[in-house]
Amino acid sequence: MAGGRARGANGRLLLGMEASYGALLSVLTWFQTPFVSANLGDEQGLVESDVLGFGRMPQEPGRDAVNNAGDVVVPLCARNIGLWYTLLFGAPSTVAGVAASGDLTFSAQPANNATITVGGQLFTFTTGTVGANQIKIGPTLKATIANAVRALNASAVPGVAAASYWGDDAVQKIYVLHDAVGVGGNSFALAASAAAVTVSGATLAGGSATGGYRHTWKVDATSLTTPSATAEVGMPEVPSYTQNYGLKANTYGVPLQRSGNLNATIGAIAQGETPVAASTIKADPSVLVMRKFSAFSGTARRNGMPFGPSLVSGQFNYSNGADPVPTVGRGDGRIGGVDEGMAGVTGSVGIRYDSTEMQTQAENGEACELAFSWAIPGTTFALRHVAHAVYLPKAKRPITGPGAIQADYNWQGAQDPVTGRLVTFVLDNDVEEYVVPDAA
Repeated sequence: MAGGRARGANGRLLLGMEASYGALLSVLTWFQTPFVSANLGDEQGLVESDVLGFGRMPQEPGRDAVNNAGDVVVPLCARNIGLWYTLLFGAPSTVAGVAASGDLTFSAQPANNATITVGGQLFTFTTGTVGANQIKIGPTLKATIANAVRALNASAVPGVAAASYWGDDAVQKIYVLHDAVGVGGNSFALAASAAAVTVSGATLAGGSATGGYRHTWKVDATSLTTPSATAEVGMPEVPSYTQNYGLKANTYGVPLQRSGNLNATIGAIAQGETPVAASTIKADPSVLVMRKFSAFSGTARRNGMPFGPSLVSGQFNYSNGADPVPTVGRGDGRIGGVDEGMAGVTGSVGIRYDSTEMQTQAENGEACELAFSWAIPGTTFALRHVAHAVYLPKAKRPITGPGAIQADYNWQGAQDPVTGRLVTFVLDNDVEEYVVPDAA
């Protein structure tokens, strides 16, 4: 008996991590995940017959191999996006608590030989040649803050290296966030000798062993394999429910934009799809209540400093370089698995041309750190994407009319020789854990 016509508004997407590749029955926990669109499912084409001897009449076509690859577009939700990161990278390192933070505020250019103390280490501002633990006073306060952020982030002093630093020239601050979640960061010392610099307190504050969770996904030389999942696509009006098993996430992309819905696109490859069933595999799945990041809250930083008002667009892309295994002899036409290939991180930034700094970096072949971040005001929910060693191409600056001139840089990331990482994703929220079940 025919059911109703399926509508996307009533569509349902369940996601469950597999203990073994392609084993949908090994899923221990199913999550109903919010989504914008889903393009998963088997495709099996027809092969035109090459048989002769029947005159002009074509004969029955053959059936081709089965492929299952497509995109899932999901909102950048502070809770549910962690499920997709776990599929992309594996289980994160999770720590309970909130990291300590603080700041240094500049009211003017620091004087020559003025000092700040960060993490127990004294740094001296200088107008001369920069040596160890010295910060160059630039021609503007913005340049000085940028020099300070670079010096702090590059420091090998253990106390200093225990935190991360970024600047905001609009409010003339350097923000300090302890890398370790918990109360330990509350003893991290801050001080300043000059009236031009004011610290938020003698130490960082706000570090707590409770109040949230920090999940960290890192891609480095140890990131050899990624987990698989099963995704059920449900259309209850028909009813029609199918499970796409052996699902591996290959690509990820998210824009940096001023307005509009903030969505991420996941490119995935599955081994296969079950026949259509009239009932769901899980009637009462777990639900992580949606809390979306908004596009307006996005920030982009280069070497810890914001791009400023001239950044008009951005894109962050990651790829696992997935390589489907075209197995023969299975008898079902499906792939035998998916091998992880060369990881890659790429993207773009569109800049209203107001400085030669990025063009100079491109000409010199130097690397920089790029970070795209979002936060939900009034909460501890935050998300950071960090590409640790980014290289810029030389870009044209075309004059096409009387309006603004823009340079578009399609950047590429590489393994950072210091951290050994390609990229790091950090998600702060209230979800206790993201789990990949142990192999059966």
